[in-house]
Amino acid sequence: MTIVEMARSMLKGKGLPNSLWAEVVNTTTYILNRSPTKAVQNKTPYEAWHKRKPVVDHLKVFGCVAYSFDEVEGEV
Repeated sequence: MTIVEMARSMLKGKGLPNSLWAEVVNTTTYILNRSPTKAVQNKTPYEAWHKRKPVVDHLKVFGCVAYSFDEVEGEV
């Protein structure tokens, strides 16, 4: 699967607008670089480049609901 195919699938699968294309392509590339591939034997592309295993425990389901918390100093 190519980056374009995966990005399109992610956008359409979650019903997201095409205006998020750049963010989805960036996410797709990030995921693929940390996934096993035939191009690099027994390693991920990230491992081949950085000589260490990638950390993936921060990854979440794409398109899941998320909230941000903005703490403004001096306000209650």
